[in-house]
Amino acid sequence: MSDRVDIERVREATDLVALISTYVPLQPKGREWLGLCPFHEDNKPSFTVVTHKQNAFYKCHACGASGDCYKFVQEYLRKDFGESLRYLADKAGITLSNNLQETSSSESKTKLRAAMKWASELFVTELSKDGAGKVATSAIASRDFNETSVHDFLIGVAPDGWTFLSDRVRDDKNRTATCIAAGLVRKKEESGRIYDTFRNRLMFPICDESGSPIGFGARRLDENDEPKYINSPETPLFQKSKTLYGLHLANRTIRERNCAVIVEGYTDVVACHQAGLTNVVATLGTSLTKDHATILSRICDEVILVFDGDEAGQRAADRALEVFITRPIDVRICVLPAGQDPADLASAGDTLQQHLDSACDAITYKLQNLEEQVQTTDTLSGRQKIIESCIENLATLGLSKLDGVRRPLILEKIAALLGTTMQQVESILSAHSTPNMSPKNAIQTDPAPLPCPTVSKSRVLAEREFIAVCLYDPTESSAALREEHKNHPELNTFIDPDCASIANIIMPALLAGTPHAMQDTLSELDDPARMLASSLFFDGQRLCEETGSVMLAITTTLHAFNEKLKNQSINNQVHQVKQVVDPEKRAEAAQLALESMRQQKTTGCTSKPPM
Repeated sequence: MSDRVDIERVREATDLVALISTYVPLQPKGREWLGLCPFHEDNKPSFTVVTHKQNAFYKCHACGASGDCYKFVQEYLRKDFGESLRYLADKAGITLSNNLQETSSSESKTKLRAAMKWASELFVTELSKDGAGKVATSAIASRDFNETSVHDFLIGVAPDGWTFLSDRVRDDKNRTATCIAAGLVRKKEESGRIYDTFRNRLMFPICDESGSPIGFGARRLDENDEPKYINSPETPLFQKSKTLYGLHLANRTIRERNCAVIVEGYTDVVACHQAGLTNVVATLGTSLTKDHATILSRICDEVILVFDGDEAGQRAADRALEVFITRPIDVRICVLPAGQDPADLASAGDTLQQHLDSACDAITYKLQNLEEQVQTTDTLSGRQKIIESCIENLATLGLSKLDGVRRPLILEKIAALLGTTMQQVESILSAHSTPNMSPKNAIQTDPAPLPCPTVSKSRVLAEREFIAVCLYDPTESSAALREEHKNHPELNTFIDPDCASIANIIMPALLAGTPHAMQDTLSELDDPARMLASSLFFDGQRLCEETGSVMLAITTTLHAFNEKLKNQSINNQVHQVKQVVDPEKRAEAAQLALESMRQQKTTGCTSKPPM
């Protein structure tokens, strides 16, 4: 119950207008507040915030987006439920009762945030002064950055000296320790003296989704200094693999355009935004990671990677495929002309946009050269070797891990590009993942499998509604399920892989009478299952309110789940019968399937569909 208490405490302490106003300008209108909706391209204010009723909420009368403070943080800032709760609790100054072990960590992060904000403000102020400020201003002017860009991106300067920051904290041991932990200053082991990390550099604050600095990218002002860029070290606040530069400013446009553009440098991002391309972000001197893919897949369906050379583009294509191929997001590669970078092209009108419009998808880019080789090879064996080599390479990059609807779509595309069939592509993939089987033999002997029966959307919905109720009130759900489980052994069977991940965590505890708290459940899940669980929690609340009780909601959703499971089991058995080639064996298999179906009409379904 501590979860429920914490949720209500934080909800009551959160000023919804103040929270949303951080990201969306609001104007009072009677007892309500009005603004442009952040969840769609809104030209006429349709977004209303209501605070005079028992629980404050927002509602867009155009796109239908609605919810409370938690839903806003989840949907706009793309946090899961646990992260949203901690984020709002931190803003409200509330210590969560079931999260006491994280108190010290939370306090540490608060101090780090304060130190980063303090340093950023000093660097910005220094920009207007003589000395380093003039040098930095000249460097900014050389890139044609205007005052708005400098202001929006909080660009500043670290002066040329060893003690600009350290002199200000030297007499305070606690502040010194925090600045060392933040990577703002360093300590010499021999003497114990502290000195600045960033000196004579143009400072680009790296911000979190709310626009608060959590790290810095520092570019040299003296071309003789090495390296060209220095980044803050990783801290509890800042991890390069989970951070994209400029995302706090690009978030809304990425959502509106359903597309994110990724470039390589800080200055490229600033130049692009200044030119009106405000859906542009950058990695922080690292390769793309799966965490980056997760972040972007939450807010858009397409990513364009921009690189400045053929060799770099080919490496980028490989990395993009490895990172994105199993995610529900499309990737395109934009390779710029030699010697050109995004900043140059962005400042030249629509030139960069033209290149972005002509970007090809990553798989096509990867296969362009191979396609030509296949078409110009005279012998069948030669073509086969090229095709096999290509598909095996793609399998290594992640193609063999594909499942669901995405798999046949991508395989069909690969087959078309290489001038072969999906059967051949499937066979080579199968051979690649099967020990002691050569691709050659696989192509010759493996028959094309019949497509598996489609899993209906209603079945997935039934699974999710059942899990939703279990997440919302695990205590009462546990009591109901322990009684129902006797007649429903199918409770361990889930088609939706994310639902299965959640069920694997919560079901054993529910059936044992020791239900997990929501935050404990979330801590054990990986994305995207964690995001799904966060969303389902509120669906569970709605379902319980609609039915009037948790017990009734459980029995209703369980019944629906069971019926869909029976239907899926029947489809699977029909599919298995169709797979039998021999007429006599097929007739025998059909008879057995009919008997099984009759039995299922009177009993619970025990047949597990393929996962």
